[in-house]
Amino acid sequence: MLRVVLDTNVLVSALISDGKSRELLKMGIVKQYAIVISDLILKELALVLSRPKFKTSQDEVQRVIVALMRTAEVVNVTSKLKAVKEDPKDDMIVDTAYDGNANMIVTGDSHLLALNEYREIKIVTVEKMIAYLNSNTHK
Repeated sequence: MLRVVLDTNVLVSALISDGKSRELLKMGIVKQYAIVISDLILKELALVLSRPKFKTSQDEVQRVIVALMRTAEVVNVTSKLKAVKEDPKDDMIVDTAYDGNANMIVTGDSHLLALNEYREIKIVTVEKMIAYLNSNTHK
């Protein structure tokens, strides 16, 4: 099965609005691909969702994290790759994908998208991922 890391920005978008990111997350939940995640991403997601602008209670944040932990494969990240020179914080996404043997990273982040691919891990937008899943090329 295709193994995919969803960047924090994709997860936040999926959780706060009904759109392409949510559609993609739902496809992972029903096992059209395997969602690969790490504690690093879960921590960042909890931090972002806790920002006042999202008006999310700690209880809601906790429920989201627990639901993701049940749905996704949580991998232990040991790599410290230096893939994203313009924004080293994005390296945790690449580290998660690398240590989780992911085939793809889905992101809206321009620094990650600029890489296009890293160590045979394709880096694509939400739209490209949905189109890929809807085509027959991955089956």
